[in-house]
Amino acid sequence: MNYHQFEDTYLLQLISKQDPGALEELYDRHAQTAYSLIVRIIRDSTIADEILQETFWQVWQKASDFSGRGAVAAWLYRIARNKSLDLLRRQKARPQAVETTTEQEETALWSQLDSADSTVEQAVEQRTTRVEIRQALAEIPDEQRHCLELAYFEGMSQRQIAEHTNTPLGTVKTRMRIGLDKLERIFRAAGYQVQDGY
Repeated sequence: MNYHQFEDTYLLQLISKQDPGALEELYDRHAQTAYSLIVRIIRDSTIADEILQETFWQVWQKASDFSGRGAVAAWLYRIARNKSLDLLRRQKARPQAVETTTEQEETALWSQLDSADSTVEQAVEQRTTRVEIRQALAEIPDEQRHCLELAYFEGMSQRQIAEHTNTPLGTVKTRMRIGLDKLERIFRAAGYQVQDGY
C-alpha cells in the first residue's frame, strides 16, 4: 500500500485499525517537528527520544480518540507537549497551591496559549521555515516573550511566573496578553489564517 498518497486524517483512521504502515508514515512526516518541540521543553535529547516514542505509542493506542476537528499534526504535537510538561512537573515534584480566586483567569490563559499553539502548528503545516518563526518571536519584546515561554514550555502559572521573575502578577498578565496579541498580528501579516478570538 502506498501510504505517501494518504492525508494525515486517513492515516489516523488506518492506525485506529492497527495498521503499522500508516503509523510509520505518520512518524516519518511529523517525528522531527515533535522531537524539536520536546527538546525545547525538556532540554535533554535522551529523554526527548523516550517521550517521542511515548507520543507515537499513544497515537497508536488512541488514534480513534481524535475528534476530527483541527489538524492531526496539531493533535499529535499537543500530545508531545503535554507529555513533556508532565515530565517536568514530576521532576520538580512541587505541590501546587490551589488558587480558587484565579481559576477562571488560569483557564482563560491556557485557552489563549492553546490558540497560540495552534497558530504555530498552522505555520509549520504551511511549511513556514524556522527562520521565519524566529523572526516573528524576535519582534516581541524580551519581557513578553520570556513570560510566554515560561508558561508554554515550562508549564508555569501566571503566579509562578511572577514569583520566578520577581515581577508583579498584574504585570505578568499584561505582558502575556500583549505578547499573544502581537503574535496574532505578526502571523496575520505574514498571511497565515488565525481563528478569531485568538
